[in-house]
Amino acid sequence: MKKYSLLLITLMIFGAGRLAAQSISFKAKAPNTVVMGTPFQLTYSINTMADPNELRLPDISGFEVIAGPYTASSQQSINGQYSSSMAFTYMLMPKKLGTFSIGAASILVNKQRLVSNGISIKVLPQDKSSKGNSGGSSTGEPQQSNTPSASLSSQDVFMRANVSKTKVFEQEAFLVTYKLYSLPDVLGSEDFKLPDFKGFVMQKIDLPNDQQPRLENVNGHNYTTFVLYQVLLFPQRSGTYDIDKASGTFSFRLRNQRKVHSIFDDFFDTYQDVKRTLIAPPIRINVQPLPTAGKPAGFSGTVGDFHLNAQIDKTSLKTNESLTVRVTISGTGNLKLINTLPLKFPQDFETYEPKVDMNYHTTTSGVSGTKTMEFLAIPRQPGDFVIEPVTFSYFDVASRSYKTMSTPEYKIHVDKGVGGGNSTLVDNSTQKENIKILNKDIRYIDTNNFTVSKRHEFLVGSPAFWLFYLIPLFLAIVLFFLFRKQARDSANLALVRNRKANKMALKRLKLAAIYLKDKKKELFYDEVLKACWGYLSDKLNIPMADLTKENMQSELVNHDVNENSISRLMELLHTCEFARYAPSSGSDAMDKLFADGVSIIEELEDAIK
Repeated sequence: MKKYSLLLITLMIFGAGRLAAQSISFKAKAPNTVVMGTPFQLTYSINTMADPNELRLPDISGFEVIAGPYTASSQQSINGQYSSSMAFTYMLMPKKLGTFSIGAASILVNKQRLVSNGISIKVLPQDKSSKGNSGGSSTGEPQQSNTPSASLSSQDVFMRANVSKTKVFEQEAFLVTYKLYSLPDVLGSEDFKLPDFKGFVMQKIDLPNDQQPRLENVNGHNYTTFVLYQVLLFPQRSGTYDIDKASGTFSFRLRNQRKVHSIFDDFFDTYQDVKRTLIAPPIRINVQPLPTAGKPAGFSGTVGDFHLNAQIDKTSLKTNESLTVRVTISGTGNLKLINTLPLKFPQDFETYEPKVDMNYHTTTSGVSGTKTMEFLAIPRQPGDFVIEPVTFSYFDVASRSYKTMSTPEYKIHVDKGVGGGNSTLVDNSTQKENIKILNKDIRYIDTNNFTVSKRHEFLVGSPAFWLFYLIPLFLAIVLFFLFRKQARDSANLALVRNRKANKMALKRLKLAAIYLKDKKKELFYDEVLKACWGYLSDKLNIPMADLTKENMQSELVNHDVNENSISRLMELLHTCEFARYAPSSGSDAMDKLFADGVSIIEELEDAIK
């Protein structure tokens, strides 16, 4: 009996530790943009094994609650770790156009009230083509365009270069965003070409890997938009500049129209994938010169919004002790063009090259960060000294004026150290690599008795001399023949791609396995498709742009691949292409598809030699 009691207590302690170790999060989720007259979901989710209660909603008076809350809970075990989650879903309908902020909600868990994040929702007007339709998507997505596949017009899909400013000063940063607008579904992009940005210094902005499409209303139509590329540009000279056009090829999925409409069309619609090359028109930027009135004498072209801070580690020290002055410039602007400030020390100070540390990051609002300059000096003579201030000037875009800042004036008192003013040891605690020993660069000549011995000379004709030449020559000849075949094989790009096809496919499938584990459905199906198409392109030596299902199928037949493997491959490709746009698939279906993909590639690897 005691044994079972001890086991029960151990399990209770273990379970309590797991529960305590679980990080509880309470999150709100809703679309960033919704369409007027279209319902959407507002979901609050919490991951906890306890029972939450007393959910308190924020003010949502801008929306009408048409249903909910619907509750759903789930539990799972990964590597022996149990987790549980619960979701509360409300179906809302926007009442009017505009941008609305929904504050934080709260919920009670284990006598502790948790607060969620706030969200912002933009309500767009109805699409011109969908006004009068009674149906709508519950997620706020626009209905797919009914454009026939033969007439994909420039109003259905287009690309733009959106600029934050078209009139700027020299060195003033502005943002250029290349964005795709589409009414039909977008499958992917290829061959995206950017202009040269002549006359500008470019700073690329990294886009998030989990970027989500957004809705935008343009000319009465609600487009699904994708950010393709973002860059900050810094104009170098004044004048008028035309940024050249950008281009890209994109794939779209269109619904085929039926001449006779029936109630079964919604279930048996057929689709067609098409490609279209889009061009973003050029944009004109007017760059104004910086004003000459009021320009400081020490101005070096810095533009933005900055702050200056200076610190000194000590103002009283002894000779041969180190002194450090740290000057930091922080703010937003062209940080990279800021020169090292010319801080000057008294003549009786030994100085070193300043240590400069740049720490900045690039965002859509500009380049922000700090530039820190660390000046090191060592006084050699006692006395009272003054470190004069140093100035920093920049052009402030907001006020359209020049601003000048300066460091403080530092008064330094130096006492005589051990050994007087000519002591030779320098103790620098900040930069150990700058420790020096003075007055030791010239040594006295030794005048004591010494003996002279004859140096042994290396004979040119000795055997060792010839070995130094013959051994490297022999090794070079051996290596030449060894690597000659390897060089021939490497020059055959088709052979290299064929040999590495299976390795590259398995690498992509490993990434797909990660997406499968994380329940990222779209990324999982995309990676399985890339693994299959990439493997076939490398193995069959067909460029990706020329690879189609028809020529792929014929090539597999030519390589004596059995019909069963080919049909399984075609079914796998078809399933992946449509699964991304179908309702969420279960984990069992995704596991089966992943296993089929690995099995099919192994069968093809055995069949294609």
